Formats: sequence, C-alpha cells, structure tokens
Amino acid sequence: MLNDPWAPLVSSIRRRRAPDARFFKPVCLIATIDLSNEGRLDPKKLDAEVIISRFKAYVSLVFEGRAEMGWKPLWHISNDGLWNFYTNGIALGPDDFGADRKPGTKSVLFNRFQELSIDERYQDLWQDQSQRMTLRHAMLDILANDDADCRRFARQLFHADLAMQPHRWPSEEEVIGELRLSRRQLDLFDDATTGEVIDRLEDDGFEQSAEEVAVVPLPNIGPLLQTASLIEIEAVASPTAKLNSASEIDLEKNPHIDSSDDAPDLEDFPEIQTVQIGVILASLPGNAPKGLTFALIAYKTELEKRGARPIVGILTNQHAIIEAEYSHSDASDWLPTGMKQAAFPDFFRYHLLFLEHFPFIAEREKVISRINVDESKASGEDLIKPFRAALEMAKAAQNAGVATSDVVQFMQELKQGAESLASLPNDVPLPQVSSEERLAPTAATPKQRLIGTAIGFLERAYTLLGTTVGVGTATYPAFAQNLVYVLDMLKSLMRNG
Repeated sequence: MLNDPWAPLVSSIRRRRAPDARFFKPVCLIATIDLSNEGRLDPKKLDAEVIISRFKAYVSLVFEGRAEMGWKPLWHISNDGLWNFYTNGIALGPDDFGADRKPGTKSVLFNRFQELSIDERYQDLWQDQSQRMTLRHAMLDILANDDADCRRFARQLFHADLAMQPHRWPSEEEVIGELRLSRRQLDLFDDATTGEVIDRLEDDGFEQSAEEVAVVPLPNIGPLLQTASLIEIEAVASPTAKLNSASEIDLEKNPHIDSSDDAPDLEDFPEIQTVQIGVILASLPGNAPKGLTFALIAYKTELEKRGARPIVGILTNQHAIIEAEYSHSDASDWLPTGMKQAAFPDFFRYHLLFLEHFPFIAEREKVISRINVDESKASGEDLIKPFRAALEMAKAAQNAGVATSDVVQFMQELKQGAESLASLPNDVPLPQVSSEERLAPTAATPKQRLIGTAIGFLERAYTLLGTTVGVGTATYPAFAQNLVYVLDMLKSLMRNG
C-alpha cells in the first residue's frame, strides 16, 4: 500500500532476520497481534511471558526444538522499533548488553528490563484492530514469500482460530492465492483513491509496485529518539533506488524529499550555478585538492542532468565536500584571494537559495544531522574502505545486468567524497546562512551527509531486491549479499547510542 503507516516497520522486519531463523520475527509478531485481538495485552505494558508462551505454542507444532527461543525475536523486534524494553523509564538498547550487543539468554534479558511497551509512534495504530490485522497480513506475506519453513508457518497462522489444528490448515497454494487476491483488492482501492495508474511487477505470485517500494512515509519520530535510525535514514534517501524497465537497480528522486515548489525563478538556478562552477573550475590552481574538483564536477553534472529538479541529496552531499575543502585552514595556501572572497561565497549563497525551493528538505536535514558518526572509525582508510567496496560492488552489479551505469557513477562520487573527507582533520557542522531559518538549526557535518546518503540509497536498494526475488537471474541474491556486507561496513562507522 502506498500510504501504509506500517511500511517502515515491515521493511525493517523483512530485511533484518537471522538466516537460520527467518520465521522467528514474523511468528513472534503474529503471536503478539493474536493475543492483542483476544484482549490479553495492554500495549503500554506488554506481558512478555505471555507473548513467549504463545510463540512456544505456535512453534512447537512445527519445530519443537526451537519453541523455547521466543525471547530472541521478542528482543530483536525492539531494534525494528515496534516496542521498547524499559528500565527505570529508560529504553534498553544494544549497548546495554556489552560487546555482544544483545542478551545471551532469556534470563539475561528478563533480569534487565521492567516494562515492555509499544513505541509511542505506533500506539494509536496498535489500538486499532483493523490496523493490527493489516500488520498481521504483512507478516503472513513475508512468511508465504520465503523458504519452506516460513511457508509452513504461513499455512499454520493464516487463520488464527485454526493455528493449533494442523489438519485444518489451508494448503500453500490456498494461502498464496488468498494473499494475492487480498493484495489486488488493496491495490485497486489505492488506485481508486489516489487516481494513479501504477505499473506492477510480478513477484512469485504477489504484486508489488516499484513506486510502492520507493515511497515510504517518514516515521513519527518520538522526542526520546536521539540518534537517527536506519529506518529514518532510508525514508529520507536522496537519491533513492528503483527498478527500471530492464529490472536494473537505478537512481531515482525521492518523491517527497526532492519535490520542489515550482516557483517562477526556479529554472534560473541551474544555469547560474553551472556558470559559477565553470568559472571556478577554470580558475582553480594546479595544487587545489582533487576532491574539490571532483565534487564541483559532480554537482555540475547533476544540474546538467536534471536541471531545476535535481536529486537534492547529491547536491547537498557534494556541497558539503566543497565547503569542507574551502573551509580547511590550508585553503589560503592554494586559493586565490578573489575566489576565496567572491566566487566560492557566491556559489554557496546560490546553493542555499536553491534549496529554499525544496520545502521538505528540512525533514532530511533533521535526520541526517542526528546520525551519530564514530569519529574513531570514520577517518583515514577506515572511512574510505566501505565506499571502495560499494564502488566495486556496483561495478560487478552493472556487469551482471543488475545495476545501471548511473549507480556506478554515484558510488564513484561517494568514494571520491570519502577520500576527500578522510584527509581533513575535523568533521564539524558548517555554518549555513539562509533567508529562511529552516536549514540552519540542523546543520549536518560532511561525514554525516556522506554516510547518510550512502546508507539511505543502499538500504532502499536492499528493500527493493527483497521484493523482487523472482525478477532477473540468480545474480540478484548475490547482489543482495554484497549489499548487506557493504551496509554492515557503513553501519560500523556509526554509534548506536
């Protein structure tokens, strides 16, 4: 569904599951929903033992040896953001469990928390039984579109009242058929209410639209959430990822973040800025940093390609690199006085004036500025390494027909940005002057922009591949594995607290 408020949560659960226990999270969540439908759970004070007991009952009919493991998905779903464990009113996180970043046993977990409750952003949704059933349906969809073990649970849990009666479970074909029909009905409703005609992709018998993958509503960020989550970063991805007509991963504008106000003077900015950059590039001395030149060219290329409706994330990322090089203390050694006092300040001013025509960019700025970069890791070769791996992955994907040349170019620009920032001593927010104060309070650092831009795009690409397993060739699973590897490297540059 295009406007599904559960979309960020479902996307996170679909992607972040243990390879050897892919049914754990969906089954645990379905158990919780069923208990809530029976009136046995208070969303502000969930009974963890009751949830685990229901999980055990469900799983014992299929995998008796794993029925005691319900505490594991119970904990890990908190990392997806649906609920939180609290001790003395403070939410527990991975850092509270030492180097392993997770509880090693049920007793360790249960001895650490006092309360378990649905996160504030989902409280109202959870109180609505129809919304809970929508989420339950999404979990069944995940199970039915996965491995044999997961599909068995889809059969068992398709009808809650038949879950403990194996002889009455529907067949796999019946489950798939019912889910397909339900999805089509929802899609027709969506089309009728939005007035849009959407081209659809076939995915192992399920329909999934490319636009549906690209459009994820921004989560409602609670006041206690300080560090930007991966779900939030993915939601403000700019560029985002899409599948083109050849079933290749390609760059796409974020339909929310990259939308402009279509003001009369909007078309003037790309022409003015390309001229400005042309003058700067022609005047740069030979000892100017290579990273500065690359960033100016990348900025100019985006304007030439998309004009007054660019991918704003590309512009802001390159602008941050340009400004970091310009603001570096050694710039006076190579930058002529005229360029330092006039050319670059004019370019920076027009950049900010241009951004004022993108009313939703402030939402992205707030998220990016809250990325907690680990400075002890995000420097030197450690900063460059994941971006080098991302570029090699993109090249291999292009050769395999899974990604476009634009994706390769984008990864090349990110790698060049990492090489520039790796050599600069400090990563601090750069002051921004704007006729509106929308951007100034949430100024992000260049490294936050670089890491956030990369993670946002790659997380979206991984989500997209997760819904298109039946499209293309066997290279898709390999590409997905490489994405996970690169994303893990990028995430290691961030602190979680």
